[in-house]
Formats: sequence, C-alpha cells, structure tokens
Amino acid sequence: MNQRKFNWTYLLLMAVFVLASCSKVPKSAKFIPADAAVVSIDVKQMFEKSKVSDNEEAKNKLLETIEQNAKNQETKDLIKKIVEDPAKAGVDLREPIFAFVTKEQKSGATGTLLDKDDFAQLLNTVAKEGGLEATQEKDGIQYIQNKRDIIAFDDANFFYTESYSLDEVVALFKNDDTQNTMAENDDFGKFSEGKGFIKALIPMVAFEELVNEKAKQSLPEGAELKDLSLFLDLTSDKGVAKLSAETLAKSDAWKKAIKQSTDICGTIDGDYLKYIAKGAFVMYANFDGKKLYELLEKNDALKNIGADSQKELAKKVLESIDGDFVIGVSEVKGLMPEAAIYINTKDQSILDLAKQNGLKPEKGIDFGFKDGTTYLAIGEKGAFTEAKEGYDKGNVKGRRFYLACDIELISNLASMINRTASSSAKMAADHISAAEWYDTSDTSCELVLKMKDQEKDPLQYFLDLFLKQIM
Repeated sequence: MNQRKFNWTYLLLMAVFVLASCSKVPKSAKFIPADAAVVSIDVKQMFEKSKVSDNEEAKNKLLETIEQNAKNQETKDLIKKIVEDPAKAGVDLREPIFAFVTKEQKSGATGTLLDKDDFAQLLNTVAKEGGLEATQEKDGIQYIQNKRDIIAFDDANFFYTESYSLDEVVALFKNDDTQNTMAENDDFGKFSEGKGFIKALIPMVAFEELVNEKAKQSLPEGAELKDLSLFLDLTSDKGVAKLSAETLAKSDAWKKAIKQSTDICGTIDGDYLKYIAKGAFVMYANFDGKKLYELLEKNDALKNIGADSQKELAKKVLESIDGDFVIGVSEVKGLMPEAAIYINTKDQSILDLAKQNGLKPEKGIDFGFKDGTTYLAIGEKGAFTEAKEGYDKGNVKGRRFYLACDIELISNLASMINRTASSSAKMAADHISAAEWYDTSDTSCELVLKMKDQEKDPLQYFLDLFLKQIM
C-alpha cells in the first residue's frame, strides 16, 4: 500500500489497541506453517503494562489526530463508535497477534476476531479513506486487496499477507487439517507457555535457504537445521526488562554437540572478582583450553591458522588455560582505560607469547604470571589490587559465563568512537542504568536491562515515546 493508505490502516488499528482491554488464551495456530519463524505479540499485555489505556491525554490526542485528518464522515463515526465500545472494531486483542516468515520467504500475520461484521466495517472504512475497493468475497471468505497486499477473514480469524496469492489465502481458511502447521510443532507448546509480551519461535530450518553449503558442512556430524530451534521470550516488570533465550534441540546429534560445547565451560569460581572494580564492563567465564582446542581442531576451525609452528603455538597457549577468565574495564582516563585481565593458567605460555610480540611492562601497564594466574593490569592501579567497590560474587559464582556493563560509562567510551555511537549510547543511558547477560542452564541464557526508574515498567516509557512519534 502507498504511505497514505498504510497510515490510515495503522492509525485506526492503533486506536483499537489503545482502547482494548481483555484477556484469554490464544486460539489455533493452523495458519502458521510448522517450519516458519513466528513472533507472537501480546497487545493486551503491552498496553496494560504501559498504562496507555489509562492515559486519557494520549488517547484523546490519537483520536483527535485521526478525526482531524479524516476525509469521510464514516471514518469519524467509526472512531466515536470505537471510543464508546472498543469491541466494535471487531478485533479480539485478548489473544496475541502472530507474524511469521517461512524458509521460502513467504510471510503473513494472523489474529482472532470478535465480530466479522465489525471488522468488515473497519476495513471498508479504511478502504474508502484510502481510495480502495470495499471488501469482496471468494468461496465464503471475505477480503480486501491492494496489489499484493491482502487482508482476508472468516467468522473467527483474519489473515494479512503480501506474499501469498488470493487462492492460497482462501485455501488456508478452508483447510482444517493442522498437519504441517505450528499447531503440530512440539516446540509450539514451549512457545505458548512463555509469559512475554513479545515471543519468538525460530526453527533454524526457516533460514535453510540462506545458509550456504560451506556453512552446512560445518554443522556438527549428523546435525540438521530442522532439528534445532530458538525460543525467545521478552518480559518486563517495574524497573527491569528481560530477554530469555533457549535452544531447543530435537536430535541426539544436536544434544551431543551442545554437551560438547558446555563441557568446555566449567562453572565460575569468582575469586578474581575482588580485583575487578565495578565500572563500565566486565566479562567473566570459565573454560578448559585443552577441550576447546580439541573441539576447534575436530571442526577444522584451525586449518587456516597458518604454518604448523603457529598451530603448535595456538595449541600451547589454549591448553595452558584451565579455569576462570575475567576482563574488567572500570573507567577511561584520557585515552587510557583502567582495565584488568586475569586468566587461570597452568603455565606462562600466554606471557611468553606477549613478550615475543614486543609487549613489555612499563608505567601504567603491569603484566606477568603469578601463582597460576596470567594477568594484565592497565592504569594507575597494579595487578591484584582489591577493588573498593566490586561485583556481587553471589550473582556470578556457579555460572558458565557472566557479562555486565554500566550503560552510562559505556556511553562515555562510545563518545571516543564516533558521533553516531555516542548519540545512540547516550539515548540508552538516559533510561537504562546497567545490562547483564548470563547463562541460566546448559541451553538457555538471559539478558537483563535495569532501568534508571525502578518504579516504572519499561513499556511505559517505550510505548509513550512510540505514541508521541505517531501523533
């Protein structure tokens, strides 16, 4: 659709979203192919948490914007009707809206209706306002079409696409067989149980056409893309937003590959934390360098490393690492960061390599090997200096990896890169105080954003900002 027509559809649906408030379980997923990447948007939860429906000023501004720009009286009458009774829009926003894309790059979006006649009126109003034909019917399915854009509906559901033909869309409505749809996908159960306002289930087979043969050959032995999926779940609460990610493996080949990867990583002891000042950035992990080298060699990841002597050097350096590994950056003074690196090593192979490449201890740079630790300290403080304000060991110990950063201090670092990076980082720092990323199991991890306003759900800020942009 052209921009003017799209904007009208968008504004009318936004009016419905702002005014809606209900809740119930999602209906069938028969419209979604079993191998598609699918995103679920819980509009009800988003607007409840953002409190947009309670924001009379935002609501009135949105409706005023539409009414002022409406060309037809029917549009204005519809808006007033929706204000009086949101259900008259015909869309059931108690259930999520699903959007998906297949490996053939076909895409669509589907949702549930409360009343098909009310929904038809909404579409016809949009059509008249945008100069399109009114809704038509084919084989009992009503639809509105503009070139490749199709919105079709029956008594229960609507379906939007720009990549399916009209015949294909009608066939989707007519077919009650859920075979080869997401309703028959075992991972969809995990997806449905997620609590997030935005969820995504991404079967890796959905991107099979984008993966070249060389990349496919590098997959673990016996592993196929059809047997691996990724589940993402975005939630929020007062002062915090969380993105959880979980790998869903169906085959023994993938489960074996995941176990090999996790076997490389031990659990963090955390003793080095006392030397890391709480600041801009910290990355903490634990891994077995010998197992890492063996896995890299098995997967031919080292075949392009160069001469045999270089391969032997890489082997010696990696195999010397056995335990905790931490990098910390506390602040930047001038062009020199206050930073430290501590690695649990069996010997001083890393130190020897550094010396071979010309690195020498000097003012502001302290490195060496001591009591099973290879270390590097940059700045005024030397190595093994305990930090006055450090990280909580209880939140790090026992994990396989942990990463955290202070957004404001990262913003200061970004200003040294370029103006764009600085501007983006500053915008984030205005509302986010810190970020953490860590594993929660062998197959899952979590990214946590801590907001500066601990009494406000992040959705309140982001959706308020969103509404301001469109009004």
